[in-house]
Amino acid sequence: MKNNIILLCLLTVLVTGCGTVRQNLNQVDGPLINQNNTENFNVNQANPGPAVVPTSTVKEIKTTTTTTNNVQVPKDNADELLPKEVNLKVLFGAQAPYQVWDAFHEETCEEAAIIMAVKYFKEEPLNAHIMEQALLDLVDWEEANGYKVDITADETLLILRDYFGLKAQISAEVNKDRIKRELADGNLIIVPTAGRLLGNPNFKQPGPIYHMLVVRGYNESEFITNDPGTRKGEGYVYKYQTLINAVHDWNHEMAEGGMTDEEMEQGRKVMIIVEGLQ
Repeated sequence: MKNNIILLCLLTVLVTGCGTVRQNLNQVDGPLINQNNTENFNVNQANPGPAVVPTSTVKEIKTTTTTTNNVQVPKDNADELLPKEVNLKVLFGAQAPYQVWDAFHEETCEEAAIIMAVKYFKEEPLNAHIMEQALLDLVDWEEANGYKVDITADETLLILRDYFGLKAQISAEVNKDRIKRELADGNLIIVPTAGRLLGNPNFKQPGPIYHMLVVRGYNESEFITNDPGTRKGEGYVYKYQTLINAVHDWNHEMAEGGMTDEEMEQGRKVMIIVEGLQ
């Protein structure tokens, strides 16, 4: 009987000892692999210490930056996961709101493109009267501040920032994937172009040697634009490569004495990404 009691005590110690070892392991600081093969950090609840983030999580946080329909998409796979179509609801206004194509309105495509972007991000209305007054006000300000008739991409950027308080940047990465990614993020694109390369049949032929427009979306084969150079410019579509090939910035020095088509097509390939209010 005494031997049986001793044996029972020994078994109790052994069982309790295994439980104690497992409990102590669970209290060890540092990562352990659980049954789901995921890493646990700072499991010492008495003194958890600073949060520790695994390297894999850091990479995930850094790459998950693209937002599409309120869903964050990893940048590494952003192009594969972009929506097939994006069409931002940008109100349209022609550079000649009342179809008076005089010398003044023939030169206000840049201002019209800027105003459409501004109205979109400020969520303000836009009609012919509002566009006409905004064009007059902006051109007056440009003349008072030394701007010439034609405005470069850099000058457009300054106007967006300084006059209207919008956040914008210049990018030389003018390609289909970058443009689509920016649009899917909710940004607008303003492009300076050699206007005659656009081949828009609604232009007074042969078309403007220099032209600026807003890219507001895309579908499977075309960019959707608000082109202020025609009353039919709302939602006007250009094939991807047609628009990209036409992107060329104005050059004031080259324009001295007049700009030829060949000179216009030597302009740098840049675009303005408009991101919202500052």
